[in-house]
Amino acid sequence: MLSTYKRYISLAILFIGLVPNVWSQMINNKEGKAFESPLTFNRSFLWENKIAQINETVIIKMAGRPLIDTDETIQHYFGLTGLLEKTNQQLPESNSPDTSSILYKRNDIGQLFEIQKTKGKNVTITEHTYDQTGKLKRTESKEKILAEGIEPREILIESTSYEYSFPKENTVRRENINNYGLAYSAITIERNEQGFLLSETEEWYISKKIITKNYQYNDMGWVSTVSSQSNMGDPIERIEYTYDAKGNVQTAKKFIEGKAVEEYEVIYQNNALVKAILHQDLSSTAITIHKYEYTFR
Repeated sequence: MLSTYKRYISLAILFIGLVPNVWSQMINNKEGKAFESPLTFNRSFLWENKIAQINETVIIKMAGRPLIDTDETIQHYFGLTGLLEKTNQQLPESNSPDTSSILYKRNDIGQLFEIQKTKGKNVTITEHTYDQTGKLKRTESKEKILAEGIEPREILIESTSYEYSFPKENTVRRENINNYGLAYSAITIERNEQGFLLSETEEWYISKKIITKNYQYNDMGWVSTVSSQSNMGDPIERIEYTYDAKGNVQTAKKFIEGKAVEEYEVIYQNNALVKAILHQDLSSTAITIHKYEYTFR
């Protein structure tokens, strides 16, 4: 379905200029997680191409209708080394816009130690603590209390601690411990000798549910398929990725029990910059288009 509209949408999206090809791809799909996060861009690409800001707008395409501008805008700001520093989002809400921002704070070696989300007068803070080897040791969630006449105060809401073990070579197991000091789940990650991710197994102790994701690669070492299944008889999910000759992600299609249910398609400018990402729930004819424009240093 996405390919049906690709040519029309490409013409409708504004031309955004050219950059030379570099050694890294813009979308980071090293471990098959390109579309799990709202921001999927490769840090090294941003660094090499001196990208300071990405402006994202969201529009909707429905069959037989013109493009619909949602008035949703997102600005992503990056530091000199390509690390995300701040995100501003504006959503249309009645007659007044709904604005939110996310501030990312990092230490001297680039580890993310604080995320501060602001929406109106509500401020949520997530803090990360690391051990000497760089592994995440503790996460704390806080609310900042802002009121007239009193000094702002941070109130701890939730905390999670992490303990690690190494059951065998190239395998790491992380146990998640709640704020009562009780372990409630664990995730086990297995890689091969070259460092390729082979599997992720997440288990919940109370329900005894286990979900395992297995990763397959093509001859170039790019993730081709991610399949997941549980021990509870849940439908088997599979995501298939396609690439161009340069390794740029072209499509990602999700299947449940062999039936296609969701699809992403990426439109590039000059085989380098992402011009737009198209997303469709295949039970609907509507396509959500995330369009990108760039500011360079």
